[in-house]
Amino acid sequence: MFKNTFKTLLLLISISILAACGDVTPVTEPHGIGSKTAPVLVEEFSDLQCPACASISPKLEEVVRNNSDIARFEYRHFPLSFHEHAFRAAEASECAADQDKFFEYIAVVFENQPNIAEENLFSFAEDLGLNKEQFSVCMNERQKRNQVTADLREGQKRNVGATPTIFVNGLVIRWSGAENFEAYIKDIAEQLQNQPL
Repeated sequence: MFKNTFKTLLLLISISILAACGDVTPVTEPHGIGSKTAPVLVEEFSDLQCPACASISPKLEEVVRNNSDIARFEYRHFPLSFHEHAFRAAEASECAADQDKFFEYIAVVFENQPNIAEENLFSFAEDLGLNKEQFSVCMNERQKRNQVTADLREGQKRNVGATPTIFVNGLVIRWSGAENFEAYIKDIAEQLQNQPL
């Protein structure tokens, strides 16, 4: 009896300590566009301070939005260590996600990429009409650090070394423009449809 009570007490103390750290937001699935049952899964590991990502990511997202019947797009964070604002920008986008503005927030960050110092991350949230207090608490308590770190670790596990890295149905592909990419995912979807059961 005493042993079980002691274990319960230790568990409650551990939970309280973790909660006090402000870094216990559970890790969630990547943010996605399109049906989870679509035959083509497009995953992007991206860095919000990466110029190539700012150029490619919106086009990638647009192609998938236009083909959401056959493709799903999932965005994952991969902030590179030499981009000093990338990790905090990723955290900010996750704080925006709490208010259902993830893709809108990353679009604003990409559009304003030269100006993504910490203070501007708060301005972007305000410009999108986010609840200022909720966003500030999320950022100041570093509530999304685990989410960004989990994406980073997933990328490392999958040998991502640069951004953007794009996977289509688990295979890394090289970006060669929106038209080529659209033709590619349509071709994959068609091949999968024609496979015998």
